[in-house]
Amino acid sequence: MFQLVPWQAAFLGIVLATLALLMVIWWRQQSFRWIIVTVICLALAPLLGWWSGQTFQVNDYRAGCDGLCPGAGGAPIPFLRGEAAGNELLPGMFLVNTLAYLVIVLGWSMVLRVVLRSIPANRRGRTARQALAAVILLVIPLALSPLVLPPPEARVRGDTQRVAINGQREVFEYDSQAALPVLRVGLEDVRPRGDGQPGMRVCLRAYTFFYLPIGHMYLDMTPEGVHSNAGGVLPMEMSCWR
Repeated sequence: MFQLVPWQAAFLGIVLATLALLMVIWWRQQSFRWIIVTVICLALAPLLGWWSGQTFQVNDYRAGCDGLCPGAGGAPIPFLRGEAAGNELLPGMFLVNTLAYLVIVLGWSMVLRVVLRSIPANRRGRTARQALAAVILLVIPLALSPLVLPPPEARVRGDTQRVAINGQREVFEYDSQAALPVLRVGLEDVRPRGDGQPGMRVCLRAYTFFYLPIGHMYLDMTPEGVHSNAGGVLPMEMSCWR
């Protein structure tokens, strides 16, 4: 997740819009159906942007902050401003985020077209092979994307950052408690343990295939903050602090 100031967002928006225009020109040169492809991508981009705001959320957090640090929603460009602000929508950032997804879907459609056209036309079963290639190029990368791209997470500092890093190293001890395989985690917060014991609790948001959030993983750290001595996975509707 990229935290941008207005001038950076404006510059990135111009770059993304230029890339999207060049990709549309490429499609126009390749196929008479370029208008259909463009319309589909233009419809998908804001939908994916909205989906990212629902899926990639960083709640307001306390670790390394004087009071409460504002969270955010949306990725790769956050366009929702924290719970304390009522999840305020930032229209300019949403536009830049949408342009990012437009470039992604246009670029991926270009890759898909090149691969499908590379399948020889004189072989039997070409349509079946094209369908299989399309599934492989679309479904598998989306399903395994958490293994490649890190999710948004709280930007903690100081000693809480060290504790958070140590906690993330021991995710493997508790990920089996989740209902689905845990492919990635994102830091939500680091706060004092709620059981009255010395040490800190590290709270992580767990993601499975297709970046679906499946719960909150908590790790209760020792007073030194080096290892965890308790932990588990809570449903999404529950909180690590209640």
